[in-house]
Amino acid sequence: MPLLKTAPNFRDIGDLPARDGRRTRSGLIYRSDALDALDADDLAQLARMAPKVCCDLRSDGERLQRPHRWPEGAAPRVMNLAVATDIRVLMPELVQGLRANATADGAAALMRHLYRDLPTVCVPVLKQVFALLLDEQAEHLPLVVNCTAGKDRTGFVVAMLLHAVGVAEDAVLDDYLRSNDASNRDSLQLKVAKLLQELLGATAPPDMLAAIIAARADYLDAALAEIGARHGSIDGYLAQAIGLDDRLRDRLAGRLLTH
Repeated sequence: MPLLKTAPNFRDIGDLPARDGRRTRSGLIYRSDALDALDADDLAQLARMAPKVCCDLRSDGERLQRPHRWPEGAAPRVMNLAVATDIRVLMPELVQGLRANATADGAAALMRHLYRDLPTVCVPVLKQVFALLLDEQAEHLPLVVNCTAGKDRTGFVVAMLLHAVGVAEDAVLDDYLRSNDASNRDSLQLKVAKLLQELLGATAPPDMLAAIIAARADYLDAALAEIGARHGSIDGYLAQAIGLDDRLRDRLAGRLLTH
């Protein structure tokens, strides 16, 4: 049962197991798809959750096309942290590659390419998200991280956050894959089908669409492999690229994990 029925990929990342036996605290960080279609019941539910900050990873165009709806008098501070690696903003050479191999395998290869870009393009986003979470002069929790589908850009950012506080690797992957359970997959498939029609000039086959709307372990693995090649490990990436050393990670874990 989704927390918000009109934003079915909205979920709490609480109660995930850390390697030291603690668990992530509930009610502090939510991850989500776009919040543009919330009905009255969901607006009331969101008001009860009372998020203070929303980190919106969508592009300016996506935000203009589908602006978020917030409870009256209870809108959070929105930080527009656009991540320009997504199927909606494909470079011409990637479009040409997809046209040349308009199959499920071609779509999966495209998704892995996009995921390999995420560790680089998400550096400024992760720096700002971690700065918010570590800021002891102001309260920024609860916090929402979202993109359009809530699975790729949001999936990577949340995976790095969970790793930073010591959540077990299998639990990180399980949380990422939960996007496949969201009940908005039919709606997402229609949107992707329309986009591919515009990009390719032809109707995409169902298995090609399925490859694009899925959260798959090999997609996240492509991002992690890129991290490994450049930084040796996720720990190295967090320290070298994000500036998150062990002391800061301990502080972060103190805020986000149970005691």
